[in-house]
Amino acid sequence: GGGTVRNTNMTMATLDGLMQGDAAADDNKILNNAWRGVEAMELYIKAHEKLYAGQVDAAMKFAQPLENYDDILDPVDIFSLIALTGFHNQMYGVCSNAFMRLEQLTDISQERRDQYQDLAFKIFTKFKPKNPAIGHDQQTKDVVTPEYLRELRKTYIRKCT
Repeated sequence: GGGTVRNTNMTMATLDGLMQGDAAADDNKILNNAWRGVEAMELYIKAHEKLYAGQVDAAMKFAQPLENYDDILDPVDIFSLIALTGFHNQMYGVCSNAFMRLEQLTDISQERRDQYQDLAFKIFTKFKPKNPAIGHDQQTKDVVTPEYLRELRKTYIRKCT
């Protein structure tokens, strides 16, 4: 008799704890998705700012991580920006990969796909689709790191409080 009640109470307490944990995880997932949106827009804007300021290497480095945000931003915008910044940075391998991604998108018209292929053909008959060798300092400068993204979140948290 009494053991059954105790076991039932323990089971209920365990289930309650698991459900609260699931609710917290769901809240955390919602917050992470919101932060991903902030990160995506920040990187997208920074890439444009750097590009218009003539800082094409930094622009490309802010644009490249956007491929991880294709669930938030339009993939056409992402890969067009990566192709553009890669081209202006003379990183033709980066540019070529972005064009390949554009050509592989399934939700674009055949006319648009043909336009990408024609432009890629014009570019890569003139320039080899390879990246030049660059030094370690240039490779690591302006790279978007997990630490950068953490600091970005902290900055926005300060602005919101």
